[in-house]
Amino acid sequence: MNPIKSGNDDTEFVPLTEKLNQTMAQNRKQQRWLTKLILITLSLILILLLSTQVFAKSVTVKVDHQSVEMGDIISVVIKTDFQTFETPDFSGLKDQFDILGTQRSSQIEIINGNYQSYSRWDLRLSPKQIGDLVIPPIKIGDAMSKPHIIKVTENKIVPGAEKGSSFLESNINLTAPYVQQEVLFTLRFYHLGQFINGNIRPPTFHQAISENIRNQFHYQKNVNGRLYDVYEWTWAFYPQKSGQMVIPPQSFNGRIQYQGRLKIVKDQTQPIELKVLPKPNHYPTNSAWLPAKKVTLTDDLQTTTPVRVGDSITRTLSLKAEGLLASQLPDFQFKDQAGFHVYPDKANNNNQKTEQGMLSQKLQKIAIVPTRAGKVTLPAITVNWWNTQTNELETQTLAKKTITVLPAVNTQQNPFDTMRPESIPETAQKVGSSNNIGLWQSATWLFVVLWLISSALAVHFYRNRKPTAIAKMDSQSHKNSLAWPDNDLELEKLCEANKKGVKDARMLYRAILAWQQRYPDKGNDTFKAHLQTLKAHLYHQADLPADTLSALCDDIARLNESQSKSSKKPGKHLDPLYPNEVDA
Repeated sequence: MNPIKSGNDDTEFVPLTEKLNQTMAQNRKQQRWLTKLILITLSLILILLLSTQVFAKSVTVKVDHQSVEMGDIISVVIKTDFQTFETPDFSGLKDQFDILGTQRSSQIEIINGNYQSYSRWDLRLSPKQIGDLVIPPIKIGDAMSKPHIIKVTENKIVPGAEKGSSFLESNINLTAPYVQQEVLFTLRFYHLGQFINGNIRPPTFHQAISENIRNQFHYQKNVNGRLYDVYEWTWAFYPQKSGQMVIPPQSFNGRIQYQGRLKIVKDQTQPIELKVLPKPNHYPTNSAWLPAKKVTLTDDLQTTTPVRVGDSITRTLSLKAEGLLASQLPDFQFKDQAGFHVYPDKANNNNQKTEQGMLSQKLQKIAIVPTRAGKVTLPAITVNWWNTQTNELETQTLAKKTITVLPAVNTQQNPFDTMRPESIPETAQKVGSSNNIGLWQSATWLFVVLWLISSALAVHFYRNRKPTAIAKMDSQSHKNSLAWPDNDLELEKLCEANKKGVKDARMLYRAILAWQQRYPDKGNDTFKAHLQTLKAHLYHQADLPADTLSALCDDIARLNESQSKSSKKPGKHLDPLYPNEVDA
């Protein structure tokens, strides 16, 4: 057994202990940094979550109807997008409303792992006065709702008049409308107790267009101290003839349960008379008749930069009206102008039903294609309409717009460009050129010798050529030049590609526009008809017959040839050098 040397142990153990202590200290330091990093990360996540919750907080207020009568019961829903145990302060409502009831509820949703909680209050209010009443901002926590306006009118039911367990009433908002003006007809069925069943027939409006606005809207109303359940229907109708108009009585048949007994209901309204006014005499005769509360005309112009001949410019026109159907709005009239063609799309008509009536819109897109370079002016658009609120003639106008059009880009590509090598670093080019100087000098002398030989052979061939062959070549070259002049190479290339089955309608159309700019006098009815078919396809989504592009190419070739022949003058061309041999 080997003896243990204490001296050696001391000298070897001390450095090992120091190294271990250093390692442990370094580990503790790393752990402290890691702990700090984790705490900072968690703090940032917590701050982010809290800030998200703060910014996401909102309070919304919704009412079942905004136009009410005295005695109507308004249902109000106040909702937060967060959960709270705070009770809102509704004292601000008591100045203009009676609070008949308040109910609170909470809801939690988990959708696809996303947690969302809500708090909601359902209020039943009754207006205290006539006019525009305001539901003030409701503050819940740090969030606040927007104010809400309720329009209150007087009760059309005669106060003190005795009403039974059920009754039916009808009214209109206008008694002297203009012809084709919107009139709202409202039918209400009131009942006490429990409604079992019943039916009502839609009213008949003679010589008028009608549209249902609201169907069987339910709410409650206080009539002479008794709380009735109300079912309401609303129609908008538009008289098509001036003069007297009568809306016949309406009836309701059904059953209710009142005071523990089943009761048969048969209620009927009184007829309603109204006087329809004609269109004012001073209204412009050449304008569409538009009796509305409000009319707006806007447009949006989408162009490329820059605009060139043959480019398509999209103009979107929007005509909106309050109190009219979209079918009553006039169609926009378009026609080709000097410098551009117009291709309108089919107009889109939209109707939106609201509590106050109908909102309508006519939306139409137009493709505008410039046909010449220079300044192109889009004409102004004017719409006259009759303001039914002020009984005055008003006008909506879009000012004329001027667009600068540049010539069409010549898309013909330099044939040598396709053989252009890729870019080479300058240093590499210098090295290659220096290494090949001798080779280029030798090749240059070789090309000079070959050129001299070929020149001598060409002179010999020219002297011994046959006149017939030269005449034939000149005739063929002249024939080709008649059909396709030198500056129509792009058009010729596209027509040749079309013959091979490579059809590019848009590029061919641009080449034809360039050709028309060079030869404005060329053209006939057949060519114009084929060109119109191509334009209808490009800018109006019309089908393109298979032979249209080929027909256009043939038309242009014939036009080029016919004009060249007609412009030929006697003595303009040289006589053959050897007339006898040509005739032979």
